[in-house]
Amino acid sequence: MIKINLLPVRDIVRRKKYLNEIIAASFAFGFIICILVIVELFQQSSINELNENVAKIESEKKKFSAILTEIKKLDEEKKLLTTRTEVINQLKQSSSLTVHVLDEIANLTPPNRMWLKSLSQNGNQLALTGMALDDQTIARYMDDLDASGYIQNVRLASSSLEVFAERSLKAFSITANTEMPKKR
Repeated sequence: MIKINLLPVRDIVRRKKYLNEIIAASFAFGFIICILVIVELFQQSSINELNENVAKIESEKKKFSAILTEIKKLDEEKKLLTTRTEVINQLKQSSSLTVHVLDEIANLTPPNRMWLKSLSQNGNQLALTGMALDDQTIARYMDDLDASGYIQNVRLASSSLEVFAERSLKAFSITANTEMPKKR
């Protein structure tokens, strides 16, 4: 007896093959989806960590910005105090300079040959006017002033002959600069 297989074996094999391919493609697609989900979760976790780090850094930045503003205020106060101390030191020097200049002028003025009518100091500029018996007394006085450590650049501004108490005397005007002598 002859057996005839009326079942479509080829169609069944083909269908089984297609079904296997569909199942394999579904598994591959599901596997790819799972990998993508895992990657997405990993990236989301990284994003969350980075956001937390950014928030932590921002809070530290706020703390440090308060400290930085305090440091800037302290620096400004330090500059102000430094400026004030410099001004105080300059005032001390200028006041002691004036005392020294007056002392030098008083000590160097010849008592019986010359007298001063006015003395003015504006900053480091000094102006003297007075009367002397002769030109040599004025010249010697200018040399003595120039030799002083506190008075420099002594110049004769004017000299004229004037009659005072029925005597002919020399009226003079001297300008000079004052400064503290250099420390050795």
